[in-house]
Amino acid sequence: MPPGPDPSRRARRRLHSCDRVAQRERGAAVVDFVFVSILMVVLLFGVLQVAVYFYVRNVVTASAAEGARYGANADVDAGAGGPKTEQLIGGALGTGVQSSVHCQSGVEAGAAGSRLVVVHCDGELKPIFAPVKRVLPVHVTARALKEGTDQQQVTP
Repeated sequence: MPPGPDPSRRARRRLHSCDRVAQRERGAAVVDFVFVSILMVVLLFGVLQVAVYFYVRNVVTASAAEGARYGANADVDAGAGGPKTEQLIGGALGTGVQSSVHCQSGVEAGAAGSRLVVVHCDGELKPIFAPVKRVLPVHVTARALKEGTDQQQVTP
């Protein structure tokens, strides 16, 4: 047999080169984990911000509708709907959101001479994710038919 490279020596050389590659790759899993973790945390905060925004908007919408119904009662002034709405928002979301959302109520003409109590709420929601500097606007309008007014009867 002609003298040639020793197969066991070649295998050791390959194993040694694999060890060098493994040493260069050492710590790469940690770096990958950090990058993916940062991305996942940012994504989580984004989803949480959207969820909080829609929750606050839904609470403000329900409170405005309740405030409009309160102002539509026959024995209550229509202007009382705005403060009632702010009181409901404060009870549901706390004073931080209550102070950033302002509600006003009034009366507007509806169809066929009816009167509607309208509650407008405008405000801004601070983001929970600190690097985002934009505030999120909240604009809600609710209407209710004012009781005790002369309503025309609709005949078929």
